[in-house]
Amino acid sequence: MSPTSTDGGRFRRALALTVAALVVLCGVFLTLGYLQGPKLSSAQVDTRGVVEQSGQQVRLFANQSVAQVTPAQVTITPDTDFTVSTQGDIIAVQFGSRLHYATEYTVTIGAVTSVYLAQPSTLSYSFTTDSPTLYYLDRGETSDDIVTTGLTGSARETVYSTPHIQDFAVLDEFLAVVTLNDDHTSTLSFVNTETSVVEKVRLPAAGSISGLDASAAGNAVGFTLTGGTNNSTLYTIDLTAGRTVKPVLGIDGKPADVLGWQFLPGTGTLLALTFDRSLLLVDPVAGTVSPLGQFLGLDKISPDGLTVTMTDSFGEVALTLANGDVQRLEPSPVDGQRAFQGATVVLPGGDRIQKVVVPDASGRRFASLLVYDDGTTARVLYQTPDGTGSISDFTVSPNGQYVAIETVPDASAAVSDGYFLDARATTVTTVIVDVSSGAQTRSVEGFALKW
Repeated sequence: MSPTSTDGGRFRRALALTVAALVVLCGVFLTLGYLQGPKLSSAQVDTRGVVEQSGQQVRLFANQSVAQVTPAQVTITPDTDFTVSTQGDIIAVQFGSRLHYATEYTVTIGAVTSVYLAQPSTLSYSFTTDSPTLYYLDRGETSDDIVTTGLTGSARETVYSTPHIQDFAVLDEFLAVVTLNDDHTSTLSFVNTETSVVEKVRLPAAGSISGLDASAAGNAVGFTLTGGTNNSTLYTIDLTAGRTVKPVLGIDGKPADVLGWQFLPGTGTLLALTFDRSLLLVDPVAGTVSPLGQFLGLDKISPDGLTVTMTDSFGEVALTLANGDVQRLEPSPVDGQRAFQGATVVLPGGDRIQKVVVPDASGRRFASLLVYDDGTTARVLYQTPDGTGSISDFTVSPNGQYVAIETVPDASAAVSDGYFLDARATTVTTVIVDVSSGAQTRSVEGFALKW
């Protein structure tokens, strides 16, 4: 029996009523959603980038366009400096400094309203930052290893092994490795850790390399060369332009012979102290050179790249690169004892991490310490067991959270590994310490740790 026209009309009316009801229902839910205030639909953050560079963002996407958000509405836990901007349905929170490693952060924004209604709501988003991969050099009896590891635990992986590794630097896709030859000259190679391909770099002349460093961006490497007509002459390789080794030119337009040099953190710009004691700020790519004053020694650059510690005839000073301001650094007493200052890193905000030696009550023995100095008091971060060891060097993590300390546990029994350049004690150990708590997170048998 075929359907009648009456049945078809009933079906069409039922369908129309169903569609209408669904439209009304959707409208009700949509209206309720807007009346309840904006909701978080998604968020984006580079959990690796936020620990490697300042100025990174977490972007919160709302389900509707929102009114301008002010800093007073934003809370970040753990606390860190930030700015906030709003565009359409996006709220961007930009961090003023690098965040801590392996830490859960929560961004909460209160009293968020849409551009249409003043109904407030709270948006909240949590994320955990990455932990860094650490590299260090472990010299052995027949071969030397470049090893990767983490901040905690005991896991380690050898990424490159060869005899007589003098030094190394970490680049974007490979390692720059300096090895020593039997005639005391150096060889520079690029090592692809994924393919194990080793590419030797053609040097301007045979000689000894020292002061190897790489830009934090991973696209430039530099070193000094002594040999032939070179006398600690500074060279760089811009890896975005091939493998050409080029000398860094001084104010006089000639290749610069230097006492020391370093890349500024996060840039391809470098500081170099020449033989005539002139400190230069150099952009090797642009070819610009700016003199910054006369000093006896170049020490360490702050993690944010704004301040460098230098030495003059009277001791350590902090040089602010932006304006040339020089501040003398005097070590605070350690447990009431006078301290004698060594290498120093100035942290953002002005506090310092520095190596000091402190005499005992007799004045005949000295303990080697690494301390955190706020300008008034000094807190001990690390001291060798029983005070019998020595601290040879230290590096602060780029975010200022940790410090890696090269130490020889028993200085009186130390034996050199016999390397012609960059020799170390066979017992050298690197200890990693949390700066805020002074807690030791781990130690490794090796040195030259790279963050």
